[in-house]
Amino acid sequence: METHEELLKRLAVGAIERLKQLPHPVVRVCGPLTTGGTTREENQHRLEQAEAILKEKGYTVFDYFKSNDDEAQIIKAGITDWDLVMETYHRPIFEANLLSAAFFLKDWEKSRGATWEHNFISAHTSADIKEFPEEWFGE
Repeated sequence: METHEELLKRLAVGAIERLKQLPHPVVRVCGPLTTGGTTREENQHRLEQAEAILKEKGYTVFDYFKSNDDEAQIIKAGITDWDLVMETYHRPIFEANLLSAAFFLKDWEKSRGATWEHNFISAHTSADIKEFPEEWFGE
């Protein structure tokens, strides 16, 4: 049986392969998911809205929720060790340095995960850090 670490490593390798196949440049949306003042469902909806807006504006977006089932597999496996997920799944994806930019949603700094992403991306990749313009939600 696959351990949590083995599952996360396998999912990260798959995510990197999907990233390589996307038309470049590729961007990602970062923001609160399980923290940040609202529910997980509300946060996920906002992240998905931002991804859709960026796609409408012509960006290639590494779609964390719809283009793969990594998040669903992590939840199904009962993986709740935040550090393990960030270090074993997210870190290798960012270290692949295939993202040109990361768009951060409002209140990202209230999220432990988004703060980790912001700090890691700025220190260890060539991706640009951008604030997602709130007015784009109203267009």
